[in-house]
Amino acid sequence: MNDHNPDLPKLEGLSLLLVDDDPAIIRSLGRSLRGLGADLRSAGSIEEARLALVSFQPDAVLADLQLKDGQGLDLVPVYHNRCPGGAFYLITGHGSVENAVTSIKQGVREYFQKPVDPIALAQQLVKDLPTHELKGSLPEQLSPYLLFKDTVMTQAMADLPPLAASSEPVLIQGETGTGKELVARAVHGLSLVAGGPFVAINCGAIPETLLEDELFGHEKGAFTGAQQQRQGRFEQAHEGTLFLDEIGEMPLPFQVRLLRVLEDGQIQRVGSERPIAVKVRVIAATHRDLDEDVASGLFRQDLLYRLNILPVNLPPLRMRPADVHLLAKHFFQRALQDMERLPPWPNLDKDSLELLAGYQWPGNVRELRNMITRLAVRLPPEVKIVDTQWIAGLLPQNNEAGVSGNGIFIPADATLAEAEQILIAAALKNSHGNRIEAAKALGIGERTLRRKLNAC
Repeated sequence: MNDHNPDLPKLEGLSLLLVDDDPAIIRSLGRSLRGLGADLRSAGSIEEARLALVSFQPDAVLADLQLKDGQGLDLVPVYHNRCPGGAFYLITGHGSVENAVTSIKQGVREYFQKPVDPIALAQQLVKDLPTHELKGSLPEQLSPYLLFKDTVMTQAMADLPPLAASSEPVLIQGETGTGKELVARAVHGLSLVAGGPFVAINCGAIPETLLEDELFGHEKGAFTGAQQQRQGRFEQAHEGTLFLDEIGEMPLPFQVRLLRVLEDGQIQRVGSERPIAVKVRVIAATHRDLDEDVASGLFRQDLLYRLNILPVNLPPLRMRPADVHLLAKHFFQRALQDMERLPPWPNLDKDSLELLAGYQWPGNVRELRNMITRLAVRLPPEVKIVDTQWIAGLLPQNNEAGVSGNGIFIPADATLAEAEQILIAAALKNSHGNRIEAAKALGIGERTLRRKLNAC
């Protein structure tokens, strides 16, 4: 919207909470404000707005005066306690203008009559908040949960804040070790149920015979040994988030049960015939290709459709070289702190970081963290600068990005681009991270090598 008309007000970096119990207003006004660049979340009641303000500190709140569970004015002290410098606006019907004018004395900045003109509203926001910072920007919103700066990861995470504001299921797909649970926790933390519980279960770690009891719980006497009633994970996650990790490992017969719960919003404990309503935001994750599993009959297509409403695809670490640098430094400092090593701490030099970025990391972030922890444990106290000799000694000698005893190993099914990255990583390793020597060994210029490293 903003890209097509430069005269429209710009709301980039402005974070807003829209509170209204009319879904049509939420959709239309929300669409307009997002189109102008605002980071907007919505709530349908006073209760939902209070929950949202636990984890979200917006630049402004736009609230209907009359809501199903109270008045928008009830939120004024709550919001100003959380965000002292924020602006509160009321949306009113024609019959409540007099009350709205009176409410300005109670901390309301301005009021707007329905139907709200989004351009006029945006112009007022720009006028009232001319010096707002980009506090709604993506990295800062996600920084309590995720650490990244690489463009590839930033693009993958771009939809996470608005996606979190929905109540629909999220499906996170990515290789093992890419941080799927961290992303799930970020979605929960940015959602309207952030004040509720976050309950996680690994579907591949629970035997099929115990899965029903684990998810749905049981009644006293339901089976031998059931000496008391037990809540399952769905009930534990009521009014919060249930994270179903490795959903691709769930047995086919149980997938039918899960689909029914997602459709009906009800569960039944083992040994009970009474349905129990649960209000749960479901986030699922898998390292498998579920489309392939559907084609091979290992995963139900209808369940995939139900889960894959809001997809998130995590790039592997080998595609995020800038994040390798960032994460390596972070894990190194944290490991030294955990060891209670006193500062000043040693630093990873530039060449060692380049060597790390050239490795393929089949175990992704988890493998990097483990390797950096081994480095911190083995590093003598007198070492002040960590160079490539320390890193090269910790990287595996037989891996798809390295050098084996018989030379460079390139998998038979590797693409041309993957083979190129393997050669680059091996050259960097052989040159102990020296890019000039690595480029010379590869027969390319250092600038070309740098460009290829940045593109991987």
